[in-house]
Amino acid sequence: MKKLFEVVISLVIIGCFASVGFAWDDELAGTTEITGYYQQYRDFSFKAGNGYEAYDFSPTRLAGGGFSVAQNIAEWFALWTQLSIYGTAEQEASGGYKSVRIINNLEGIRYQTPQYGPFRFYGKVGAGITWYGFNYFGDSVSGTRFSFGYGGGMNIWLNRNIGFTLDATHIGMNLPNFTDAEGRKSWDFGMTYTPGITFRF
Repeated sequence: MKKLFEVVISLVIIGCFASVGFAWDDELAGTTEITGYYQQYRDFSFKAGNGYEAYDFSPTRLAGGGFSVAQNIAEWFALWTQLSIYGTAEQEASGGYKSVRIINNLEGIRYQTPQYGPFRFYGKVGAGITWYGFNYFGDSVSGTRFSFGYGGGMNIWLNRNIGFTLDATHIGMNLPNFTDAEGRKSWDFGMTYTPGITFRF
């Protein structure tokens, strides 16, 4: 992870120098941005309820990737959607292993600043759904629930059509109820940290 962020920081520095001397029209209305990204979620946990401790997940980081699409309605405003697919997180338990996999989709609105050199900053809010796939000792169970998120970030544009994106978002995910037991955890809240490459056309 440390090496990844070192690479991202290096790319940002290169982008800042590469952008010197560039001059382009800053009209955004009608343009589309597509971003491919790596994402880490910190930290997911799950509590099935009293008496079902074998099905709990202690806090664990989820790592994965995905893509987002943003449609710029105006220079200061955009609609966006994103799909994040996290890799399987596995934990040891008495009787074997248990694992969880999560797919999260959000869509919403984004407010963005004017561009300062290569930099453009934004804030966003959105809502969507989360799919959970649990595997307990060879038995699978899944569920889909509501989720929401809000956060912000910045784009570092190398030229009109390509740049880097750094994003941090706070996400709330409603958790599935498999037991109806008291003491179950209803929501999971965590932060996502996302470096990506963005194309604009």
